[in-house]
Amino acid sequence: PLVMDVLVLLACHQGDVVNRDQLVDAVWGGRPVTDEVITRCIAVLRRNLDDDARSPTYIETLPRRGYRLMLPVVLPEVGEDDAPPARGAVRQAYLWPLLVGFGAVVLIAVFALFMRNDRVDGELPIRSIMVFPFECMNADSQYLCFGFSEELTSTLYQIEDLKVVRSRRPYTGESPYEVDGVVTGSVLQSGNTVRIAAELLDERNGFLVWSDTFTGEEERIFELQEQVASALRAEIDDDAGESRLTANSRPANFAAFDAYSHGQYLFEIRDRESIRGAIEQFEEAIRRDPKFGPAYLRLAYAYLLLPVYDSSASWDEIYEMASDATDRGVAADPRIRELANTVYGFIHHKRYEWIESQAAYEIAINADTVYPISHHWYSRMLASVGRFEESLEQATLARERDPGQAIIISRLAIANFWLNDLATAGQYFEIANQMNLRSFIHPLAYGLYLIRTGRIEDAKQFAKLGLRQFGQQSAWVDPVFDGLADPALADRSREIIAQESAAGAILPNVEMTLWLLFDEPDRAMQIAMEYARAGQEIYEVEVLFIDEFKGLREHPDFPELTETLGLNAYWDAAGCEWVDDRVRCTDAPGYER
Repeated sequence: PLVMDVLVLLACHQGDVVNRDQLVDAVWGGRPVTDEVITRCIAVLRRNLDDDARSPTYIETLPRRGYRLMLPVVLPEVGEDDAPPARGAVRQAYLWPLLVGFGAVVLIAVFALFMRNDRVDGELPIRSIMVFPFECMNADSQYLCFGFSEELTSTLYQIEDLKVVRSRRPYTGESPYEVDGVVTGSVLQSGNTVRIAAELLDERNGFLVWSDTFTGEEERIFELQEQVASALRAEIDDDAGESRLTANSRPANFAAFDAYSHGQYLFEIRDRESIRGAIEQFEEAIRRDPKFGPAYLRLAYAYLLLPVYDSSASWDEIYEMASDATDRGVAADPRIRELANTVYGFIHHKRYEWIESQAAYEIAINADTVYPISHHWYSRMLASVGRFEESLEQATLARERDPGQAIIISRLAIANFWLNDLATAGQYFEIANQMNLRSFIHPLAYGLYLIRTGRIEDAKQFAKLGLRQFGQQSAWVDPVFDGLADPALADRSREIIAQESAAGAILPNVEMTLWLLFDEPDRAMQIAMEYARAGQEIYEVEVLFIDEFKGLREHPDFPELTETLGLNAYWDAAGCEWVDDRVRCTDAPGYER
């Protein structure tokens, strides 16, 4: 109906330009509307009229001015040879197009109602939605808008039988992911008042299913978020009635939510400075509201990721800080108890406590509200015990919930790479490369992928990028990698690796990988055993099972290594065994003893 209103308004102006303000006043009653909503209405019109925006026939866009209907609206004319019509005839001449127009509107309305009833009766139900970032109507409220979108998505996760997908990019008129509906909106802050405009669009037919505006004081921002979520559920699920969705936890005041939102925003950037900044903001949110559980969880997440981006951070200290933050959060807010298992699963993983780690992750991914990070980290744990197929399943689930998250795309690339699906891995690596991902793990993994596919020169660049992002020296990369391209230079490469290792200028996990690439499994095993015995996961255990580490698996000390890492105990408890150079488990698809 809104799309039809736009067309009627353009027709009423008979080819004159209709600007944005006129559209908003006439079609939306002056309510706050984002530019993308108007753009989408025009896009839907063009799609139904089979009109080309670059070479239009029906609707012309005049940049910074508005839109106009290019074809004239023509009414039936009286022939020249006809006698001058009587007053009634003239009225009838104009009455017919009005009746025809009214009939068209009635047909459209009936069709819309028919489609709506089909949806309500179950023929076209909305089973999946993508939530797009809400547009900030205030330039200085980007953290508030980000936080609102994040928490709205998290609350919508509670709706049973509804697949909720988060988008990191604004809606441009078409969802990049196949879903039934899309949720968009805007946030306007004026003094101490916040106005939320939200709408649900059926992506399959372009119909606007629902839209509404919610206004309240900034201190009630979480109530507004819950109102939006509840209204969406009522529109999607008739059985929901007037029951209201509530967030897992809500802050006691706006200052806590503001700091929490700022922390979430920084956390998603993923580099050394942003992670440290996120920690400060989450700590501020806790000071503002000591009973706000999600702030403790996010603080723990940020702690756990800090050593990944900051080589000066101590893993042991980080584990204690993350565990303490989580324990305090559960004590202050028991509603986060299930989600807290994501943190516990991560810490157990890093301490080689695989059985406990898997048990914790299973609780986290079966909670009422499941965050993508739970699937993501569980994927890493499963890969570390050699269960690559299940690892890929979890990585896929993480992406289904958050397809625009760069680190999740990278995880999906790595999971496919470990399974030797080079074509799919390459596609995901390229997507992640374009998303300004700052994790040093990604470029190093991609560098290994490039080495396997014979692109040594490209591998050099990504290896150096990953080392620089972790604050490591990279001058040795070119001469060492030259030995991978030219076997005649391999001995010289080995000498450089040994020199860099003696000087402490090369990361243990990188050194171990290089020794295996240069067919030196004894040296690689020495590093692997040293850190395994110390209980430190300096290298990701999952690499033990990839093709490049075959020399390590064939080493006579490999059984001792897996025993030291606690893998044998896990495999026995999980019903797994080592068969044909891979792990096979009784509860995995296609298992044959």
